[in-house]
Amino acid sequence: MTSYSVDDRPDTHKMVVIHRIFRRGFAVLADVADRVPSGDTARARAVAAHAEFLLNGLHHHRAAEDTDLWPRLAERAEPDALLVARMSDQQEAVALHIAAIRRLFSRWRSAPGGPELADGLRGLGDAPDPHLDEEEAHILPLARIHVSAPEWQQFGDAAFAGFTNDAKLLAVGHMLDVATAGEAAAFLRKLPLPVRLIWHLAGRRRYARHMSAVLGTQR
Repeated sequence: MTSYSVDDRPDTHKMVVIHRIFRRGFAVLADVADRVPSGDTARARAVAAHAEFLLNGLHHHRAAEDTDLWPRLAERAEPDALLVARMSDQQEAVALHIAAIRRLFSRWRSAPGGPELADGLRGLGDAPDPHLDEEEAHILPLARIHVSAPEWQQFGDAAFAGFTNDAKLLAVGHMLDVATAGEAAAFLRKLPLPVRLIWHLAGRRRYARHMSAVLGTQR
């Protein structure tokens, strides 16, 4: 069984903040989709683009766990191998929800209207909750013991690498939206200086415009 000293252990709290994006994001998106008028394809495109961002984020998060987290925990936290296996199976169920939502969006984007998409988004919002709850209660404590800080950084980098540059700015905006003031300050401090500069100079305004288009609050 591999474990690490306190100095080598990762700070896993950022994962809790990332989970908030998924917990809130799909519920908000379902309400937004419900309010898109039938035939309003311009609004539908904005909502669909945001959904694509969230779906991609959930996919990248799941894929990075499959590659960089579950195998390490399954090998190193042997008494908890059944828990790790159960979590991996739950990820597969979420993947099926993602695929179903993508199919709905392929039709809804060009012909918005009806409750089907909003209902599907609410189902997708509910599906990961038990998984995320168990992950925060049981998996993150294991990761703090059995995964080194560099390995945890590798896991986070792998999840983030799947985003385009524009999507990375959206991800920063979402992190700051769901974070407490203290969490937001800590997150910004850890960003590379060039990323912080881009965020302050252009990213904040780009994120605000994107969310206004999604929420229908543009003036």
